[in-house]
Amino acid sequence: MSVAALLWAYAQGRSALAHPEPWWSLPAVEATAVSLALGLVLGLGVVAATRELVHRTAWAAELHVSFRAILGPLTGRRIAFLAATSGIGEELFFRGAMQPVLGLPLTALVFGLLHVGPSRSFLPWTAWAILMGLGFGAVFSASGSLAGCVLAHVLINHENLHFIDAYDPRPHASAHRLGPALVAQRLRSGGTARSR
Repeated sequence: MSVAALLWAYAQGRSALAHPEPWWSLPAVEATAVSLALGLVLGLGVVAATRELVHRTAWAAELHVSFRAILGPLTGRRIAFLAATSGIGEELFFRGAMQPVLGLPLTALVFGLLHVGPSRSFLPWTAWAILMGLGFGAVFSASGSLAGCVLAHVLINHENLHFIDAYDPRPHASAHRLGPALVAQRLRSGGTARSR
């Protein structure tokens, strides 16, 4: 996906790392800094919102359980690999290559429609992906730099895959509860923390 994105942008005589017509006209270093700041805020906000939704809504808890079933147990190394490859590849392709051609709304729609799961319980994931496409695309269009989109996407995937692996929202599941103390422990240790 990354190679396709780079070739697509190259064929148009531009870089997939920079928006050809950003909303804000900023020097390259400032554009990257602003993009990273926006991406960090977006990423942390989505991670927090995901946890709240899983704890408070039935549809998000059902989706969480479905992902646990599909993904199975995950190692920290596998999570890091999946987060990095999907975050970098998808951002290069959808935002870096596609968005300057199709525009923000259509690219977000395509991005979301390609996030379709095997059953109806995954429909909220598709809708969420459309919203995320709008968020990532807005960061790219505003700053002109792809850096913040990549940061946000990798951060969201990394933290949410850890959350999927560590927390089972079903009432009968006493193991794998990821509470605030466990999150803090994992962040301090830099690895995964599972309850006993």
